Amino acid sequence: MKKWKMLFLILVGLNLFVLIVFLAFLFSPTDSNRIEKAKPIETENTVPFLISSQKEDLTGLINRYLEKEADQDNLQYTVELEDEVNVYGSIKAFNKDINMKLILEPVVKEDGNVQLHVEELSIGQLKLPVSYVLKYMNTYYELPNYVVIDSSEKVIDIYLDELTFKNGLSARAESFNLKNDDITFRLYVPMP
Repeated sequence: MKKWKMLFLILVGLNLFVLIVFLAFLFSPTDSNRIEKAKPIETENTVPFLISSQKEDLTGLINRYLEKEADQDNLQYTVELEDEVNVYGSIKAFNKDINMKLILEPVVKEDGNVQLHVEELSIGQLKLPVSYVLKYMNTYYELPNYVVIDSSEKVIDIYLDELTFKNGLSARAESFNLKNDDITFRLYVPMP
């Protein structure tokens, strides 16, 4: 009976770890009843620029942002852009480091927003049911208003049209093809 309790506690700890990873990755609150709509941002008050990047450069930028912005005291993770978006991490549980891996396939939607298809979620050698973990996250955690989870479809939508940076910049994805190293965004700069 004691071994069963320990295995149960490990499973609970792993679930909490997954939720913490998603929170750190996605940040603030969301409205799960959001109606999808594209906002036109190309106006007389903005100037669009086409920005292209390579996987290596964008990987460095993402990890630098996570290092500066995310609270990584109990959770350490990095993002690697390979043929998919791979999130590697570890968390201390029961005085041990437990490894995790999340595999995402990015797709650019017609409106310039990005949809991440969750391909795999594993902790150690244990593969977790993606739809269950996403449903749990959507129910019990506050996500940014620009992040919407559809657990039945196993996708995370990143609504770039809902995200404006402090300096007034906004962006839309043009392409996000990791296999061909073709990553392009349209950056909208406000006119003075």
